[in-house]
Amino acid sequence: MTKEQAIILLQRYREGLCSEEEKQTIERWYASLEEKGAWEWTDEEKALFEGELLERISAEISGEREDRVIQMPKRMSWWKVAAAVLLLGASAFTWVLLSGDNEKKQPAEPVAVMGHSNDAQPGKTGAILTLSNGQKILLDTTADGAIAVQGGPSILNKNGTLSYQDMGDAAGVVAYNSIVTPRGRQYKLILSDGTKVWLNAASSLHYPVYFSGGARKVEVSGEAYFEVAEQKDRQGKKIPFAVKINPESGIPAEVQVLGTHFNINAYNDEPDTKVTLLEGAVRVNTASAEPVLIFPGQQAKVGSKIEVNKEVDLELVMAWKNGTFNFKNADVTTVMRQAERWYDIRVEYPQGVPGDTLNGGISRDVKLSEFLDIIRYSDIRASIRDGVVEIKPAIAGKQ
Repeated sequence: MTKEQAIILLQRYREGLCSEEEKQTIERWYASLEEKGAWEWTDEEKALFEGELLERISAEISGEREDRVIQMPKRMSWWKVAAAVLLLGASAFTWVLLSGDNEKKQPAEPVAVMGHSNDAQPGKTGAILTLSNGQKILLDTTADGAIAVQGGPSILNKNGTLSYQDMGDAAGVVAYNSIVTPRGRQYKLILSDGTKVWLNAASSLHYPVYFSGGARKVEVSGEAYFEVAEQKDRQGKKIPFAVKINPESGIPAEVQVLGTHFNINAYNDEPDTKVTLLEGAVRVNTASAEPVLIFPGQQAKVGSKIEVNKEVDLELVMAWKNGTFNFKNADVTTVMRQAERWYDIRVEYPQGVPGDTLNGGISRDVKLSEFLDIIRYSDIRASIRDGVVEIKPAIAGKQ
């Protein structure tokens, strides 16, 4: 049984959906644990369950929870820690912390997420729309319904989605709108050609209210996922779609497509601009490098040259759109940059950046203090105070 299958079986057991055979398998395993002693596991048990099916003994693992501190036995191994997090986290998948050289290790002495002063709520749906006349509309508080646009298509704001429709006589309209998602916000919009765009936190999109002529072009900053609608001119020729990456966000580049699904990550605090393709084909251009064509499952990393990763993990790339944080061998700064955008916080490292790396995922719906539970089994600790998270080694002088 794989780890993924074990997680699904656990969830089915929790929800009362297991077959009688599945239920008996789990309960026989629990009974054998109780007979032998909770932590005397055989290699066969570890291989079968990967430490995930610990619900009945989660109370023994955690003890009395006070200020979200889990008292873990020192001899508990890494896969038992992963199980405890899975079971005790409200909507977690599995967090496993690894040392800098990727060796599996014991959790440090129990460390709390200290000083939950002004705990931050997770991000939510919201954005600021700027119309062609300069009027700004806060979509967080705007009631569902039509937003008038002079001389162009009507804009409908409904259930966290902004859509442009009812073209009418808009063919001659040359007007641009912009939508910005501040930190702690995300939004979806449907452009006049039917293209769908999801904006992650701290991102923006500048676009025409109506596409005219033989080209479609928008400009993006931050992170966005596109599902481009195919569009043809009167002669039946496909009209290309281009996404310009804002020079102030990431490295300037342009992505040219016809009809495809792709993700752009172009935050100015990330080391690289990344274009990841899920469906179709795109061409990535920059002023300093030869254009590169990428195919589904590939990622173009844009720098002084364009490098292509042909075996990218799409689950990691699309985690934000799917409502989760997901990391694989991620360093602490990578993890906390995402936290800064989603929780609208600032992260400081007064004693330097710890060298731990992280694998796993957790829902984006949890509070900041719950997100920070991921560090509990490493050599670091965190405190939250007035919108600032401090990350420090758990042991003085150790980094």
